[in-house]
Amino acid sequence: MVDKLAADRNNVPVELIFRIHESPCKAVLVITGGGAEIIGELLRHGSGSATVLEAVVPYGTDAMDRFLGRKTEKYCSEKTARLMAMVAYQRALDLSKDRAADREVIGIGATCKLRAANEREGRKHEVHVAIQSACETGVNTLELTADRTREEEEKIASLLIFNVLARYCGVPEIDLLDRVEPGKGRGEEVIEEYESVSGPVGDLLKPKICSQEGPHETPGIARIDLNEAKTKEARTHGENGENEESGKIRLVFPGSFDPCHRNHVFMAKLASEKLGEPVHFEISLTNVDKPPIDFISLNQRLDSLREYKDESFMGGVCLTNAPLFLQKAALFPDSTFIVGADTINRIFDAKYYNATTDTPAILKHFKEKNIRFMVFQRKSVKLCLNPEVLEFCEIVPMDEYEDDGISSTEIRRKNEK
Repeated sequence: MVDKLAADRNNVPVELIFRIHESPCKAVLVITGGGAEIIGELLRHGSGSATVLEAVVPYGTDAMDRFLGRKTEKYCSEKTARLMAMVAYQRALDLSKDRAADREVIGIGATCKLRAANEREGRKHEVHVAIQSACETGVNTLELTADRTREEEEKIASLLIFNVLARYCGVPEIDLLDRVEPGKGRGEEVIEEYESVSGPVGDLLKPKICSQEGPHETPGIARIDLNEAKTKEARTHGENGENEESGKIRLVFPGSFDPCHRNHVFMAKLASEKLGEPVHFEISLTNVDKPPIDFISLNQRLDSLREYKDESFMGGVCLTNAPLFLQKAALFPDSTFIVGADTINRIFDAKYYNATTDTPAILKHFKEKNIRFMVFQRKSVKLCLNPEVLEFCEIVPMDEYEDDGISSTEIRRKNEK
């Protein structure tokens, strides 16, 4: 009898599992470091294919690097969990056959650091579970401070993963801390963070649609109002960076802005003064060789730009799914792009486009779209531009602008310490 009570306390009730399978949710789960038994819980009772599109356990660091498509600074963190969830979401979109049900597709990423066989003193035990859907990014973090066995910690990790999935499916969650052993979890708390966006922003994460004029993928734009606490945008499609309210965009500053810092601001101010146009900051949610930007990270970047919303140079923010400058040119014809020396060296290099085009075709495309570049130099970067490329560029002299060496990467590292 005692054993049965322990089993009932430790396992997810079967009725809750079936309620998840009855929901329209389709998920890809990626789990490492602990909690993988939730996969068995979801599949052991039957009807698992109603929910689980795929389950992946990249347990080794090489497997994780390959799954993410990059090395990560810290394998067990809420940021890595969000990255895992985003890759899982992209995988789920690819596996989902019903495009009309894309809004029910999700990715879940879980990364844990649990009790080890050779436990060193002071080692932190933590669980991070993230979820990515069409319009929401969420992450749940739990630091385990009570003295538990590895098996007990594994159970808590799997139940936290279940709760994140259950919440999305509208199924009751489980009181997980007291479920393993009543009273052990006192003082521990699940920290939740969720950020949502509207449909037009979420649609930027989906595969691009083909234009009516031909088979080429068409990037999109979501215009952001920085005066709003959350993303409020107008959507434009096709080959122009304008809408009825705001008119043509003439000056574009592409970047990740993670975060926006004083060098970005100086470049924007100077470019705006030179051309007499407001600057529109452009962030591509998708990247050529990295997973897309999740909505928690996006909101952090937008917050760094909101600090300058009342400055005279600020024109607004455009979110796109156009990581390559050939695509950006199609969205913002007749415009000038603000770029650094390292960026301009890549833009006209065919290798930057995976050899899908050549330099003459690149030059022709920018000429047809009437694109110009305002180039800001850096001491550490040598400009390597041929005369044909220079025709598209205005080079800002070093005596007008000098990079002080600060970078977004440095700022992020300092903030994470």
